Amino acid sequence: MNELEQRFCARLAELCPRGRVVAAVSGGGDSVALLHLLAACRREGVVAHLDHALRPGSDKDARFVAELAGRLGFPCELRRVEVRAVARQKRQNLEAVARELRYAFLAEVARKHGAGCVLTAHTLEDNAETVLLQLFRGAGRALGIRARQGRVVRPLLEVARAELRAFLQARGADWLEDPSNELVCFDRNYLRHEVWPRVSARFPRAGQALLRYAESQQADDAALDPLARARVVPDRRFEPVYALRARPLLEAPAALRRRALRWVIERRGLRPERRYLELAERALAGESASLGPFVLRPSAGGVVWVPREVDLLGQASPPEGLQLRAARPGDRVRVGKIHKRLVDFLAERGVPPELRRVWPVAEREGEVVWVWRFLPEDEDDRWMRRALALAREAAGRGEVPIGAVLVRDGEELGASANAVEVRADATAHAELLALKSALARAGEKVLPGATLYVTLEPCPMCTGALVEAQVERVVWATENPKAGAVTRYGMDVPLQLEGGRLARESARLLKGFFADLRGPKT
Repeated sequence: MNELEQRFCARLAELCPRGRVVAAVSGGGDSVALLHLLAACRREGVVAHLDHALRPGSDKDARFVAELAGRLGFPCELRRVEVRAVARQKRQNLEAVARELRYAFLAEVARKHGAGCVLTAHTLEDNAETVLLQLFRGAGRALGIRARQGRVVRPLLEVARAELRAFLQARGADWLEDPSNELVCFDRNYLRHEVWPRVSARFPRAGQALLRYAESQQADDAALDPLARARVVPDRRFEPVYALRARPLLEAPAALRRRALRWVIERRGLRPERRYLELAERALAGESASLGPFVLRPSAGGVVWVPREVDLLGQASPPEGLQLRAARPGDRVRVGKIHKRLVDFLAERGVPPELRRVWPVAEREGEVVWVWRFLPEDEDDRWMRRALALAREAAGRGEVPIGAVLVRDGEELGASANAVEVRADATAHAELLALKSALARAGEKVLPGATLYVTLEPCPMCTGALVEAQVERVVWATENPKAGAVTRYGMDVPLQLEGGRLARESARLLKGFFADLRGPKT
């Protein structure tokens, strides 16, 4: 076993210690070298080849790979997919669709054969090209290629292409050359043929330097991403339309805020370009913004990502016997003893203008009697209104107006208002008192599956108690910039967090209480 084979086997053992593997083999030099190296390690494996049908003669590549696998003693899985037709049907980028189909095929082969890892032949230069592409395209960070991502393992990332070609030539092994790899109209090929040779000639260890840089960025990601994502608190009032709370992100350090926004933008299927980050930050600050296929609308302390094309009727299920339709100009709705314009009713609840025009309602005899999520009041709003009533009672006693209700399976287990002043106890927070009451009533030491509704975001003390009690979900009305576990301290906790329920009412109550406490201006 030569030096390269020894290095490869050691690296493979480190990344994928045991079990069968799937080797992705295109027939090119890198993947052919991967298969020869795998054979040297005597690991049990399966060869997988996807014919993308993008050029004449691609079926010959499949036959070459099958014959190579047979000579080296590996079973082979082949498949042909008309990638261009799929991309045209999906109206998506050809390269992105090809990649998606390729990895789906590899995952399927791995499941079929019980393989724990899928090996790909990405090299030192592949990583360098990826880092440069990410930087040049304005991705905001350059993570390069990960040595292991899920079940996908890249054991050749530290090996240069030239070393792999020398290895194959020493063995007298053949490989294929894809003519499309020479077309410099593609960005990666341009870097490979026009840029990288000059860079590596001037800086011989540039590939290793970019690999170390990418690994450093990946390590930073592993440490910082959880802290950034902890700041992303969803506002679920408008689901399936995505919305998030603004204050936890606004109070975060700029680096964490932008990292969190990059993650949000990527989850919306967009590239996190700098201009998109700037637009998203402006939306957090209260300014509407147009971001790709979305319009970002500030709403009651949150930001709603309104798709330019949205149909909500398929999400709604009105009571039997009522006729479902979208809201119309001139619609009115009865709220208590008065009639309101439906558009005003929705605006009061933070529904952005684009959604008001398509919001599902139901009518009876020409009158709107049901409004999706808002009339009759849904369960989350109903319990938050109960917490808000407790907060008002606390204000009447001179307490900071905070109320909390703990619920499980639709049943109230415990409820309390803030009692710090009346008990002369700094720990007598509404959340802790409600939790203790719920534990006593349930006769349990923990409350899995329970939800806490509270008018103000809990502090770290209360949040820690909720975690220890295994409460599943915490729904708050408005954020707590002075002492909130997430907004002030950025805690990453194993709780389902939501904000925005009756945010205006809670914020108004708190503002009025502290205004009265300060007294009239002189």
